[in-house]
Amino acid sequence: MSKEKEQIAFRVTPQMKRHIDLIMTTDGSRTRNEFLEHAVRFYIDHLLARDMTTLPVSVTSAIDGRLGMLEDRLSALHFNNSVELDMLVQIIAHAYKFNDTALRKLRSESVKNVKQTSGRVSLANAVRESDEAEWQG
Repeated sequence: MSKEKEQIAFRVTPQMKRHIDLIMTTDGSRTRNEFLEHAVRFYIDHLLARDMTTLPVSVTSAIDGRLGMLEDRLSALHFNNSVELDMLVQIIAHAYKFNDTALRKLRSESVKNVKQTSGRVSLANAVRESDEAEWQG
């Protein structure tokens, strides 16, 4: 922070002065002048923020950078999972010869299962449901 400062006239109502005096220590300010400098800096950051959030531009750009890194990481993980899933599908397709009717029925059941579980499909539940279907006849 620069040692050189210029003085500007700033007038407030007595009520505003009382508010400043009551709250200025909560942000670590020792003087009204320091508190007002913090308040003006905060307001300038608020106005400069592109999406008009109350976050400073530097914080917003840091968050955007981290989210970009997260997006890249999730994309790479999704790609790897897709490759593994494709390998598994290829193995199953080579091991079992499904006809079109059985495949359509299986797809229909899978869509229903995914919708019912909101995408939280588990092998244990599939085995349990399979066992119940066999038990019921």
